Amino acid sequence: METVLFLCHRIPFPPNKGDKITTYNLVKYLAKRYRLVIGCFIDDEHDKQYIPTVEQMCDELFTVDITAKSNLRSGVMSLFANKPVSTYHYNSAAMQQWVDDVTERRGIKHLIAYSAGTAQFIEGAKHRDKKRIVDMADVDSDKWQQYAAKKPFYSAWVYAREHRLVKQYEQQILRDFDAVTLITDEERDLFKSLSPASFANKIVTLGNGVDTEYFDPQAQFDFTDKPDDGHELICFTGAMDYWANEDAVVWFVSEVWPAVRQRFPDLYFYIVGGKPTEKVQSLADQDGVVVTGRVVDVRPYVHKSKLCVAPLRIARGVQNKVLEAMSMAKPVVMTSMGQEGIELPDAQQPLVEDNPQQQAALLISLLDDRAKLADIGQINREWIAARYGWDGALSLLDSLLEQDAPYDS
Repeated sequence: METVLFLCHRIPFPPNKGDKITTYNLVKYLAKRYRLVIGCFIDDEHDKQYIPTVEQMCDELFTVDITAKSNLRSGVMSLFANKPVSTYHYNSAAMQQWVDDVTERRGIKHLIAYSAGTAQFIEGAKHRDKKRIVDMADVDSDKWQQYAAKKPFYSAWVYAREHRLVKQYEQQILRDFDAVTLITDEERDLFKSLSPASFANKIVTLGNGVDTEYFDPQAQFDFTDKPDDGHELICFTGAMDYWANEDAVVWFVSEVWPAVRQRFPDLYFYIVGGKPTEKVQSLADQDGVVVTGRVVDVRPYVHKSKLCVAPLRIARGVQNKVLEAMSMAKPVVMTSMGQEGIELPDAQQPLVEDNPQQQAALLISLLDDRAKLADIGQINREWIAARYGWDGALSLLDSLLEQDAPYDS
């Protein structure tokens, strides 16, 4: 078996947030087909306990602990280095030394970096004779541009700078590496539109999926915390220190929830996810809003919910929270940003709404018709099971690793 080096910016376990769901399933897929060597960062004290679990998933694991590393200090240092903050934060001599050593020691010729933050460790001259693939997932430069447009003038320049430098680095990756993968055809086409036509055949879609056995409405949930049995609820799931998720729930509670709560005074809105920011925590002061913080398992909350919401106003790529809720037989009321990159069945399509008044009316209408909720949920489950399994989504990896490049898109 060939050996593959896989680098990611967070330990790929547990699969409890967007990027970690993807990297966990990438690791599972690769480990079935190759000898796998993993290098990753630990950015959360809670995740240190999972190092032995990941060690069992690969031939060799190397981690760098950055839990004490300051984002502010990385930002200041990146100014002097003229590098993007989001990549400079992962600058590590220890990781670079290990990557150089392990590729030589094990004779590794196939290298995969998840995110631009880890691409830096395989960009040097020592690795130019190897097959190098970067899974960018999303066009991050466009995300930073969106942030700059929405932030106040006194901080917008930070995001504008990040947009400019990340865009430059994305183009360097495209120029120097063998292939760049994006999570949806929309992201692929956007990156192609921003890139020289001569490199277009390097840019391909590596789809996302969902573990339909884990996110199964019939699964047995092993959990120590759960929603209050006396509550009827709807929920949003996600990492609550991520600005796009924070923006989504703040907007929803402000613009949509009051009308829904007025119609259903016994209904609760659960915001489920770790590290809620102060803005998110303050939402618990609103009638019927519950902010859980970190939970052992999101499935009990999704299972108990009448429906799920994904009111994203800034988003890139596929929202795992949408796929997971659909897999658990739930209707999902979402914005067009929340739906991006996901093909929906006919019954689910009318549940995409950007206008807050119309979204509130849609939620009220659905919650008044429990039979319709159940019907849409069942259709969603069958749709996801048939179309979004991980093995099918990641099958392109085999040809990317084995062919000579460039690749057909």
